[in-house]
Amino acid sequence: MMWNLLKDAWFLFGRLFPFPTQPGLRRVGSPDRSSPVLVTCNFELTVRKVVRTLERDGMDAWLLVAPTKGINVWCSSGGGHFTDDTVVSIIKTSGIEKLVDHRRLILPQLCATGVNIWSVRERTGWKPRFGPADIEDMAAYLQSGKPRTDREQRRVKFGLKNRFVMGTNHGFSAALFLILPFLIASIWVGGLWWKTLPLLFALSVLCSILAFWLPGKPGVQKGLSLGVLASAAFVVVSQAVWGLAPSAVLGWTGWIVFLSVLVGYDMPGWSPIWRQDMKELVLGVKNTHVEIIPDRCTGCHLCDIVCPMNVFGRDAETGKYKVLNLDACEACGACIENCPADAIANNFRGGTCSCPACGAINVVAKLRGKA
Repeated sequence: MMWNLLKDAWFLFGRLFPFPTQPGLRRVGSPDRSSPVLVTCNFELTVRKVVRTLERDGMDAWLLVAPTKGINVWCSSGGGHFTDDTVVSIIKTSGIEKLVDHRRLILPQLCATGVNIWSVRERTGWKPRFGPADIEDMAAYLQSGKPRTDREQRRVKFGLKNRFVMGTNHGFSAALFLILPFLIASIWVGGLWWKTLPLLFALSVLCSILAFWLPGKPGVQKGLSLGVLASAAFVVVSQAVWGLAPSAVLGWTGWIVFLSVLVGYDMPGWSPIWRQDMKELVLGVKNTHVEIIPDRCTGCHLCDIVCPMNVFGRDAETGKYKVLNLDACEACGACIENCPADAIANNFRGGTCSCPACGAINVVAKLRGKA
């Protein structure tokens, strides 16, 4: 019990770091030979949530926990750890083929960035399809009997609870990575580290919670808006309560704005709904280009099924698909990975996650000569 409580506390603050659980086959409820077969990653928090939700909804299912190095579904897919090979591997090694009479496989929608269902079908003989983006919608999806998810079940949600948890993780990780530089800087500016780290954590949480209400585009603009609001509040409190000298007020005001801009820049990299492109984050200018080439489109509907932001829609006249909401595109690449006709032109598909943190890791990896 105590160990589980410690893990729950860690998951509130430390989701940046992998936390693996044993890959393999799980029985949820009392599955039989006709029960659905689901796949997920081996990030422990995800497995716990999937099992808990299915049990709560009274669903009997077989759950294949794929080896994704303890990373969540979306990040492991974008980072090359949740792939066709991963899915094929867990099917072949789990023994599931001997336990069910069907060959239907339900993949998490957010693994579509790294998993091509046509490849999985060809290599295994199974018939994979993408389920809902959120496990909370799984019961409704299975009970509907439809082969495809409803449009709302495909869209990634970013509610207040999720924004709060993201903010705590963002703040904790930022503080963890910056504590050493601030400790060194405290040699010249006394107390800088213990004054700055709580401030950085608070700004991270506020930036996430207020993400939809702060003025400006995601990135530097929202960070600057938060900085102006936070520094204004600081000026009022510093004069009414602390009575700080004008020079100290000016210095801390500038520092608050700087930290807020830093937090605002990095925040989209943690969110599930915004693209992490340098030009978009700094200038607020949409840099994403994606379009469907009409002559190649077969109208298979898969681009719309795997898109977590409802970017695509059907053209009533031609029956083919087109881009309806380019501003919502976050360049995850799921549509490109699964389009059977190579009909999607774009300027972002690089095979890896595009957030600032992963961008820095990729640069270092290239300098070291590693893929």
